[in-house]
Amino acid sequence: MKRKIRSILSLSSTEPKLATDEPINSKVSEQVDIGRRNARALWFVAAIALAVAGCSSEDNASESTEVNAESSDDLAFSDGTATTQAEDADGGDKGPIVTSESGDDQSDDKTSVTAGSGMPPVTTIPGRNVGDPQNLYTGVIGNLGLNEVVVESDIAPPQVAAGILPLTGEPAGSGGVPNRPAAVVKIDNGAPASPHVGLNSADIVIEEEVEGGVTRFASIFHSQSTIVGPVRSGRSTDVSLISSLGTPLLMYSGANDVTEEILRNQTQIQNRNFETSSGYWRDSARRAPSNLFTDTDPHWASANGGPPPAQFAFRDPSTEVTAGFETKSFSIDYPSSSASWRWDGKQWLRNQRGKEHILESGEQVSAANVVVIEAERVGTGLVDGAGGVVPEFVFVGTGNATVFVDGRRISATWTRPTLASVATVTAADGSLVELTPGRTWIQLIESNSGFLNAES
Repeated sequence: MKRKIRSILSLSSTEPKLATDEPINSKVSEQVDIGRRNARALWFVAAIALAVAGCSSEDNASESTEVNAESSDDLAFSDGTATTQAEDADGGDKGPIVTSESGDDQSDDKTSVTAGSGMPPVTTIPGRNVGDPQNLYTGVIGNLGLNEVVVESDIAPPQVAAGILPLTGEPAGSGGVPNRPAAVVKIDNGAPASPHVGLNSADIVIEEEVEGGVTRFASIFHSQSTIVGPVRSGRSTDVSLISSLGTPLLMYSGANDVTEEILRNQTQIQNRNFETSSGYWRDSARRAPSNLFTDTDPHWASANGGPPPAQFAFRDPSTEVTAGFETKSFSIDYPSSSASWRWDGKQWLRNQRGKEHILESGEQVSAANVVVIEAERVGTGLVDGAGGVVPEFVFVGTGNATVFVDGRRISATWTRPTLASVATVTAADGSLVELTPGRTWIQLIESNSGFLNAES
């Protein structure tokens, strides 16, 4: 037992550190010292609890750098591995539990079945009592009000005509536009997560960097229902990615106490955390934690609200795009992950890790459009167990964008006055950049990072 405790403590420095070298929101700067003391105490409790429970890191040291970066989810303050309080349906305390990503513990009975379409409507229970962990938080998004103005703009947001699907710009068909909110699912992108399920049924997919330089997907569904996964954890960045969708559902496997409080404070978001929601199962043929799946249908069956607003302007596909420069391929090089896109004359096809990004269905991941968004990267005041800063990307305000549409590259600017606002993507003349109807991928990168490499 003593050896196990020493082993866990040696996985990182003996306590989580606050990342004070990142830009810190002035509203919470005075909380840093308090956060440091609390972080030390919680890290010690988490390390002892992990040792007693016999928990181990989800990835061993023999795996690749990318997988090792993903494995930091099992350490203090990365995805909920500090001791938390589980609650029953009445909100009562069932005692301390130690979880991996606050929902990736395989022992949960509700994940022991293989399920799919036909599940009953999802039910939820109250979230756990996380106390007041935000004194550790030094980011930006968690301290912004939904309608707090960050930048002024007189640019009208995009609109779609009646009978047009708001997120893809495609005709809705005889059934009309589905009267349901957007459903956002957080998806793992570590090597063990392949092959992914459901990405080509999404209307919009956002790739975001997390700690360790690896990436996760925020996949947004509205026009099509699907089984999707593997499902993984939430981040504070997600608030800035999905708050323009009206009243979206957010499906994720868990979060640390600080992030969970931020996500739960977003009353416009319908929270479907795995910890407190039915509708999830594990694929026994895959390795945890990259084996959690869900189905959008039962979530929609118990959801509130109607369709999301349009997020982009769309063009008439019969017209030729002449703006910008002809571009047949480009790549995005995140610190510990890379992706590239190739135009085949009809659509953009995605590669990652040097090979085609193939789904479980056998399809290659594809998109009608790819939009690269550059946003400010700040620290959250937390680090994971491996010492990596837990970043936050501030997708509100204004910044540079690059739009890849119809085999061409267009330089643009995004502007978003508030978290609730739809971001407008405009060309140099101030007009909205029009996308091809269909699925859009957003590559979210740090401003002025040089991660985008495009070939004409």
